[in-house]
Amino acid sequence: MKALLSFALVLMCSVAWGDAASIIPPKHHRRPKPLDNSVTWNNLMVVAKHAQAKDKDHETRLIPVISEEKLKDNDTCCMNANILDYYLRNVLTTEGEHHKRLPAVKQDLHRVKRDLENHASCDPQKYDENEYNQKFRKNYRAAGTDAPNKAIGEMDILFHYLFESCN
Repeated sequence: MKALLSFALVLMCSVAWGDAASIIPPKHHRRPKPLDNSVTWNNLMVVAKHAQAKDKDHETRLIPVISEEKLKDNDTCCMNANILDYYLRNVLTTEGEHHKRLPAVKQDLHRVKRDLENHASCDPQKYDENEYNQKFRKNYRAAGTDAPNKAIGEMDILFHYLFESCN
């Protein structure tokens, strides 16, 4: 009789635990691991500083400024993932005198893109027409031959925006 009572109590607790777990809201998408990796941040900063040292135009900025409030919007993570996709398809494929750590940074950026597509359901092409992303591409085209180096010099900004908006 005690065993039956104990079994019933355990069964009721497990059912109650299952119901309580279903009440807890699902966790928002998790941030891709490279965004929390100090080695990735260090490599990215070194590569960006190297490109910035070769940049003669310090007034022009390719990546538009995003306010702190906008960084908290749900779409901002995927909006920045669209720019990351542009970097991987257009900027980081260019030849030039880039820092030796750039291949490691590119590998980590590919991982971020893959994680955002898989875990945050970010479809980079969905944001092609976004005003912010259009402004970035317009600024990139206007920078002409200096655009790839300037964009690499701004990877720290993009990475910061991804870190802040994708959590």
